[in-house]
Amino acid sequence: MEELLRDILREVRNLSYLFFAFGLIWALLFLYVWSLSRRERELQREVDEMKKLQAPRDEEEE
Repeated sequence: MEELLRDILREVRNLSYLFFAFGLIWALLFLYVWSLSRRERELQREVDEMKKLQAPRDEEEE
């Protein structure tokens, strides 16, 4: 009986590591996607700014 309890506790401990790793991977994935989203917004702002700067030049050329 005691050995059975030890085996069960060992399995539960292994599952807790699995759940911890699973949660950590999801958290890292979320942070990575958030980082990509933030970078994309910054790049879009830069592109919009460049378009605004280019617009007066295009009007002058016409």
